[in-house]
Amino acid sequence: MGRKKKKQYDYEDWEDAPDDVDVVAGNGDQFQVHLSDYVIEEKVSAFVRGYKPCSEFDPGYEQFDESRLRDFFKATVCGLGDPLKLYIEDLKLAGFRMDISVATGEPCIFVQPRG
Repeated sequence: MGRKKKKQYDYEDWEDAPDDVDVVAGNGDQFQVHLSDYVIEEKVSAFVRGYKPCSEFDPGYEQFDESRLRDFFKATVCGLGDPLKLYIEDLKLAGFRMDISVATGEPCIFVQPRG
């Protein structure tokens, strides 16, 4: 008896995928997975409790570029999109904003530890 050949997926298959993906649970119930399901709001709260917004010219500033933000929030791009976008939107609502670093020329968020 031969084995079934698995379907090969191309990049174009992901382009045509819907924003919301129906997932069937083991018991037959259906639920939808959204990009926001990959965002942990408590991480945003912890960031806001631990840091306050500042500028690059304030003493004791720290710089969170995209790489450091991804590491802090464990925001990895997935099939539904980029959860870092949602984390940055939440930080913006809390008063944090992205600026261009004079030193590196990269977009980043400047913060100071709350103390």
